[in-house]
Amino acid sequence: MNSSSSNSTNCDSNSSNINSGGVNRDLDSYFLELARLASSPTPADMDEDEEAPTELNTINSSGGFMVVAPDKLSIKYPSVNLHGHDVGVVQANKPAPTKRLLYYFEIYVKDAGVKGQMGIGFTRENFKMRRQPG
Repeated sequence: MNSSSSNSTNCDSNSSNINSGGVNRDLDSYFLELARLASSPTPADMDEDEEAPTELNTINSSGGFMVVAPDKLSIKYPSVNLHGHDVGVVQANKPAPTKRLLYYFEIYVKDAGVKGQMGIGFTRENFKMRRQPG
């Protein structure tokens, strides 16, 4: 009988905490954290066999509409387009990592040109290099 009375006491104390919201919030946080940890890859899985881009791919680009600098990190669009829809497109030497929880890249636009039109985005490997990315 002692064990059943102590169980009922525990239930009563838990129910009062649940009603007050203290335990309920703790349980919510606990289960949310468990779900987050179970769904996110481990650090070893995130970097597994996945290299990040290091430079621009000078072979696969929309040649004629832009110039890639020797450092392979800068490009220049010389504004010699024959039509309003001509674009200069370049891809990186490797695709953006997809197994990582977060991937960061940075682009600095030194001169947006006369019209200030440009597009920055992600494309597939077989992307037609005559179109705007993204």
